[in-house]
Amino acid sequence: MVGFLKRDPSSKAKKHIEKALSELEANFPGYASQEYEHAARLFLEAEEVDFAVKYFREAASCALQNNDHNRAGDIKITAAEALVSDGRFQEAGSLYSEASDHFHHEKRANESARALSTAVLSYLAARSFETAVNLLRKAEGRQSGYAQTRAPVLSLATVGVGILCEGEDISQKELQKALDQFKAKPSESTLVSFIASSLKMALDTTVTIDWAGRKENTVLVKTPIEFEVKYECPSPVRVIDYRVSLSSNLVLSRMPKIAGGAASEDSWLMEVTPILDGTGVVGPFKVRLEGETVLVNRQSNTIKLDISPAPPKLEMSLSPQQLSCGVDDEVVIDVVLRNSGHGPASNITVSTELSTGLQLSMGNDQKSIQFIAIGEEMRFQLYVKAVSRGDALITVKTKVLNQDLELVKTALVRVV
Repeated sequence: MVGFLKRDPSSKAKKHIEKALSELEANFPGYASQEYEHAARLFLEAEEVDFAVKYFREAASCALQNNDHNRAGDIKITAAEALVSDGRFQEAGSLYSEASDHFHHEKRANESARALSTAVLSYLAARSFETAVNLLRKAEGRQSGYAQTRAPVLSLATVGVGILCEGEDISQKELQKALDQFKAKPSESTLVSFIASSLKMALDTTVTIDWAGRKENTVLVKTPIEFEVKYECPSPVRVIDYRVSLSSNLVLSRMPKIAGGAASEDSWLMEVTPILDGTGVVGPFKVRLEGETVLVNRQSNTIKLDISPAPPKLEMSLSPQQLSCGVDDEVVIDVVLRNSGHGPASNITVSTELSTGLQLSMGNDQKSIQFIAIGEEMRFQLYVKAVSRGDALITVKTKVLNQDLELVKTALVRVV
């Protein structure tokens, strides 16, 4: 008798499993469920978590054969809590989610919301962000069908997804309030402590975009500009993914060269080129940082800049630049204007000055040109008559509206 009492929990558990199998053969799944639960709790006592979870699942399965969703949900919650205590958050999240579905089937709205929200926290702890986001949407959809106040655990799950998955930023005070409002059970303390630590570290992680050099009030189209992207984290992390958002009038002309090593801070340069004038927006720069103690999505600030149209660049040539003629002869000078800049030239004034001994035989000494597109050129001719002997100059001046630069070209006419 004394030997029997000293038998280890695992041996006792096996006896309950045998009874459960007998009850199932007799078609009594309800009794089998109880025996499996006794076995699972004994395995927990023996710290054999895998066997405990296995037989909690068997107990839940037998309960469902009796259409007892309440019992199935409660048992799966117990199994999930065992996994949480063992730090196995991914598996725990699956069981919490299943338990939520059982409670939802029985219209136990509060219990369903709590279980599903705890599943979200478990998946966040396991770094399964996509699953966490999907389950949060499911939880919010179920909660919207009821009039009661949002459960504190759902509020905490929402905050967690916002910070870790979507890069949202809140104050440490707001985070602490969400943590304090959620009254965690002792069996959930491992999970909540891990999540709280991750969220606080995430909020202490910053990603910023700044000008790489002097801040420019206005930039020009087609002129590349550099920005510095920087992150700081309390723990060494490495970049495993990133994406930069730009307004439609900007293009990323040089990607940041991100190294794969882990560091508590790092920075890179990226080059952006405006392609259209107007208001440009650089950012946010969204980055996923991974370290031994944290996985977090963070996003930077944004920078707005005014973009002015690219300036034109006029070039002028006279041909020929030197010629001879007699008195009363007419000479023709070809004038070519070419725009080799990045922007169109408009409102161009061309004036002609003649030294003594020359006069225009056709046209006026001033000409207006409305527009020369990028890469295009315009040609026209000056007709000049020699009226006296000697060397004389033809001077052509070109000026674009709102530009200080004036082009000046001369041609020499030798009158014999």
